[in-house]
Amino acid sequence: MVNEDTVGPEIWPNLRQGRANLYYVSPEMALSTAFIQLWQDRSFRQRVQAVVIDEAHCIVEWGDDFRKEYSGLAKLRDYIGQETPILAATATCDTEAFNVIWKSLKFGCRPFWDIDVGSDRTNLLYITGIIKNSANPLLDIINIFPEKMDKDTPPTALPKCLFYFNTIEDCALAVETLRKCLPTHLRSLVQTFKSTVSEPAKELVWDRFKSGEIRILCATDAAGMGCNVADVKYTVLCSLPESLSSLGQRWGRTGRSRNILGTCILLVPAWAFRPEPVDSDGPQKKGETKADADRRAKLKKPVENFVNADCSHQYLRTYFQPATGLTTYNSLDPSDEPVEAVVGIFGGRC
Repeated sequence: MVNEDTVGPEIWPNLRQGRANLYYVSPEMALSTAFIQLWQDRSFRQRVQAVVIDEAHCIVEWGDDFRKEYSGLAKLRDYIGQETPILAATATCDTEAFNVIWKSLKFGCRPFWDIDVGSDRTNLLYITGIIKNSANPLLDIINIFPEKMDKDTPPTALPKCLFYFNTIEDCALAVETLRKCLPTHLRSLVQTFKSTVSEPAKELVWDRFKSGEIRILCATDAAGMGCNVADVKYTVLCSLPESLSSLGQRWGRTGRSRNILGTCILLVPAWAFRPEPVDSDGPQKKGETKADADRRAKLKKPVENFVNADCSHQYLRTYFQPATGLTTYNSLDPSDEPVEAVVGIFGGRC
């Protein structure tokens, strides 16, 4: 791994001489002045077998502002050319994201293959509900915990949970609320995970969550990429997500072990739901203020459509099945004829 914690004068000769088989770097490091000197070294480039961009949706989610280097990864093509393959991987790729990734990584000048294994998680239950306690939405889902707890309640009685919040302050309020609801001996099982703590502290908290020493984690988006815990039972978002990709990534932390039935909950304000007809035969709607209608109109359309979808699974399954414009195959068998497939292997776009 090459980052600000491991970089030193001695590391660059080792990298240049190929002392490791896998280099794990951030976009910022890959495009840094020091690393560009490596890219410009012909002997180094010749040893590069492939470039892998994991969590490629970040090119879309972060490339414009938060981490602009994601949108500059096309510069790598200037050094490695078209002969060295680039692999982009993501679990949340819609049509817009596919097109941005395609352009950003300069795909298409050489043969291209896209393997779509689908995004549906059949071991997960999706629930979208209304926030009733706006000051503290956590109170709306407190019933996921055991109804009765006392000094004899074991830690394992608490389901392993991830609660996502937009701010550190909301995380702190959630921890305070949950600890008040628990017997004294269980209160330390609730912790926060946020960007302001040191990397060693983050690793410690995550390892304790993974082992079960922590049962409930109240987190910001800091608990995102690379956070893989197999037995999370509940993942809850207590506000509208910025995008469906953000929702999918957060909900995707649930039930990573497929033998666990997980529950994913999204709590949203009432105005996010479209008003329903008073009766099925008439066009008349239930009363709605103009302010509520205006707020819903400002939501990103995919988010608004998802909140109001008849089937959350079907909506996400379809949304994260990009229209690639590629010839579609059902298998890697070379005898297979191109077909229109729901999930398949794509190739041939130039």
